[in-house]
Amino acid sequence: MRNRRLVLFAVVLAALVLASPALALRRAIVNQLFAQKLIRADVLEKSGDWRLDRGVITSVNSSQLTLREADGRVQSIPLSSLTRVGYNASRLPVSALSPRWRVLVTWPADGAAESVDVERIPGHGAQSGFALRKAIVVQLLAEQLVRADVLEKNGDWRLDRGVITSVNSSQLTLREADGRVQSIPLSSLTRVGFNGARLPVSALAPRWRVLVVWPANGTAQSVDVERAPRARTGQGVG
Repeated sequence: MRNRRLVLFAVVLAALVLASPALALRRAIVNQLFAQKLIRADVLEKSGDWRLDRGVITSVNSSQLTLREADGRVQSIPLSSLTRVGYNASRLPVSALSPRWRVLVTWPADGAAESVDVERIPGHGAQSGFALRKAIVVQLLAEQLVRADVLEKNGDWRLDRGVITSVNSSQLTLREADGRVQSIPLSSLTRVGFNGARLPVSALAPRWRVLVVWPANGTAQSVDVERAPRARTGQGVG
């Protein structure tokens, strides 16, 4: 049921991501995180902890595959008969997986892989795209997201979603869904967007619900305002 729901959300929300100017920052996040530079990600949702690992299969059997990732890390991932394998919009059996294939695996921290998205088979070139990738994107940015840690070839990135508890020109503090309080540096270069409009950093206010993208060693790249409670005067933002 969860798998069907993800695919359905993918069809609907992927269209929104591509069509709505209100989601320009969100689209930029998607493009950045799921480009070829992605190595792995750890995504905390309200429903649990999920992992994404990309690499080349070094060994595989019916119950486990092992990846060599771009930074040299070797990662073993459990498989099951329910693991979905896809290549060029086709479903494959788990038994088809083979060493030297380049894949993107989505799996819960405490279970077997949910999906294996085959990106390249030696001698066949790269795939042109697959529905599983869209489902992964939707899952990452859906309402269940709490935070994520994404390692790319050019650095370590963080996504934090929550309600602003305090903010000034150089820092905002979020209260996240699991109660964690996270402080994030801001700068004059931080992009703030709400309903398709760009806002100055100074417009940010407590009680706003936001999704922040920031490098682990720097200031926020973007603040995507998801909800801004109306002021007492009845005037909204933007």
